[in-house]
Amino acid sequence: MKIKKIFFRLLVIVGIIFIIIPFYNDYKIKQNMNEATISVDDMPADELKKNDEQVLKNEYFDFSKIKEISPTSTFLGAENIDKSLFIGQIVIPSVDMNLTIFKGATDNNLLAGVATMKPDDKMGENNFTLAGHYNKDKSILFGSLMDVKIDDVIKITDKNKIYEYRVYETKTVDDTAIYMIKNEEAQKRGNPIISLMTCYYSSKTGKRYFVLGDLVKTYPYDKKLMESDTPEKS
Repeated sequence: MKIKKIFFRLLVIVGIIFIIIPFYNDYKIKQNMNEATISVDDMPADELKKNDEQVLKNEYFDFSKIKEISPTSTFLGAENIDKSLFIGQIVIPSVDMNLTIFKGATDNNLLAGVATMKPDDKMGENNFTLAGHYNKDKSILFGSLMDVKIDDVIKITDKNKIYEYRVYETKTVDDTAIYMIKNEEAQKRGNPIISLMTCYYSSKTGKRYFVLGDLVKTYPYDKKLMESDTPEKS
């Protein structure tokens, strides 16, 4: 009888752990996001510029090494936010999104914000590409990206200038569609664009979801303008 009771208790404990794990993941990621947002808010423009001018190894842009969000990755990455990779901020007012932009798509970066996908990505130039994890909780990372609509405003900043984009297309593509992040896509549009990418619900679907926007205006950085829910007047 004692063995049965012990076994039953173990089952209960394991069940509780499995229930708690998703909440733990979300809690730790929100902590990471908040820490990164506060830190980048305090960081001066010249330091962000210095971070952006770094030449990183190719491994920072190796998508094959990116893992799904998991208890292990969340726990191990929680204390490893590299502030030397902060380069700016992205705000999408229509979905209440405000995230830190990191240079280089690594597991740790993607557990705290969104990240550039090409070594030569520059705000306001060519095809500026950002990747972020999908999450069922729309307040986490790119969880609300699929709710962004045509004509919605996307703002990014290096705290020197604000680059304002307007969404012209959303689309789902195969995960092999590397052409989506190439600068030729901006040349086709005839102006600089932004490409925001997340997994189409899961990387296991073999699909990626993109939100694409045209650069419509650039103006000096102002915190209130950056976080305003209305476009800047021309």
